[in-house]
Amino acid sequence: MSQLRSLLEALLAAGCDDATAAELLALKPPAGSTWTVEALNSGKVDESKLTAELGRIFRTPVEPIDGANVDRQTLQLISGRIVFKHHILPISQDEAGVITLATYDVFNQTARKLVTQQLAGKKIRWQLTPRTQLLRALRTAYGVGADVFEEILKNNRAYDAIEQDSTLDITSDDPEASVVKFVNQVIREAITERATDIHVEPLENDLRIRYRIDGILHPIAVPPQLRVLQSAIISRLKVMAHMDIAERRLPQDGRINLTTQAGAIDVRVSTIPTVNGESISLRLLSRTETLTFGLDRLDMGDFQMAQMKNMLALPNGIILVTGPTGSGKSTSLYSFLSSINQPTRRIITVEEPVEYRLPGISQIDVKPDIGLTFANGLRAILRQDPNIVMVGEIRDFETAEIAIRAAMTGHLVFSTLHTNDAVSGITRLTDMGIEPFLLASVVRCFQAQRLVRTICTECRVEAAYDLDYIKSLGFEPPPGGKFYKGKGCDTCRQTGYRGRRAIFEVCVVNENLRRMIIRKETGNALKVRAISDGMETLRTDGWRRVMKGQTTVEEIVRVTQSDDDMSETD
Repeated sequence: MSQLRSLLEALLAAGCDDATAAELLALKPPAGSTWTVEALNSGKVDESKLTAELGRIFRTPVEPIDGANVDRQTLQLISGRIVFKHHILPISQDEAGVITLATYDVFNQTARKLVTQQLAGKKIRWQLTPRTQLLRALRTAYGVGADVFEEILKNNRAYDAIEQDSTLDITSDDPEASVVKFVNQVIREAITERATDIHVEPLENDLRIRYRIDGILHPIAVPPQLRVLQSAIISRLKVMAHMDIAERRLPQDGRINLTTQAGAIDVRVSTIPTVNGESISLRLLSRTETLTFGLDRLDMGDFQMAQMKNMLALPNGIILVTGPTGSGKSTSLYSFLSSINQPTRRIITVEEPVEYRLPGISQIDVKPDIGLTFANGLRAILRQDPNIVMVGEIRDFETAEIAIRAAMTGHLVFSTLHTNDAVSGITRLTDMGIEPFLLASVVRCFQAQRLVRTICTECRVEAAYDLDYIKSLGFEPPPGGKFYKGKGCDTCRQTGYRGRRAIFEVCVVNENLRRMIIRKETGNALKVRAISDGMETLRTDGWRRVMKGQTTVEEIVRVTQSDDDMSETD
């Protein structure tokens, strides 16, 4: 009775109201679970506060953990199976032989008995750590998939299972196919961490796995000696992607349709042969994520939004979105199309691949292996009586020429180019062989963009900068303007950033620029003219997000070039 009263006081102190505290106190954990797990799974209590209160009640110290600083030798003292099943992390062993173990669950008596048996005769010191932090430390210390690594090495059937098991439901694991389980865990972890890409890269003496999160590559801790399973892991991924597992000399492409707890995931898979073995990359795209495309989603500045609305109201011409791979160009194009999608307009797209399906719009998936290229697809579209056409990318003269012809015959055309800034799109098209007078007559605007990481809202703090440094970057902060940064927390993987937003540069091809294009003036001269005519550069738009407290000065400097650096590009 006294323990129930103490738990009630703990829940109230952790921020629960009377009704929620009573509800949580009445939880009856199922077999194999505990009250702590069920209370945390409910999402109705702050785990950090609850952990602190449980530590006070049970007189157990509550301390943070950094998985990177865990003693490697101490990890060997407890079986990995117990560690991951019961979420107990061996941290250190002092000179007196006392072993410090961390957990978030003071009620897991089964785990305590198992650990006591394994460490028979040794002194144990327990500490509590919030669950999210402990689980992250487990992954950092042992590596993703470490709980099945020993099983993989011992399981003689693992390699057979790679080729026999065709299930693509990564929410379930075959206990006899440990390599399959390991690959599933790598993918599940990537989805949990919001990764857009997974790279499995063989090095000379190691196998490296990296996730791209918010545009930045992060090496992922993996079990030691993972290199011995390189062939098995690559073969499993190739089987999932319906590739030829016997072909290791040539690049291959494939696709995987996965079922996860978060819904259906479409994975594009690519392999390349390297001197250390095949390297494989996976691009993750959610097929069930509810996305609402529209101009509001882009969160443009007022001036740029007004410019783009004017462009989208035009009856014909070409609107080009430029930027490197992964800069959000497809999202911008989908937002443009969704904003002008009406029953009175026929919109057709040709893409490689179709990333998201838009209701009311006919979308074509490019298949170069059977001759369905951007150019051929665009030719076919023009025979389908469209009002608006979207071409995934202009890569060559043939596609550019057809797109210009479409714009000249009364169609509004959207497409993308890979250039560093908006004005460079002009020089890119002329380099492809497009006549300047044609370009000047049909291209309406170029929109360049980048994605910048946004400050984590859980650990955002005010930041101080030297005023001279800020001015040297070309920015004059307003009186009273404040800067922010993220100090790093478990939510953002200690990076200080979580999520991304786009910054834009819109270059409208006005009469001044048309005359300069026809005269074949340099890209540098074109950019100077565009800025003098009011174009807001990427860096200028970036400062807007800095002053709104959405991102940092360092992030804007990282992804943009100085407005003074207007040398000819592309």
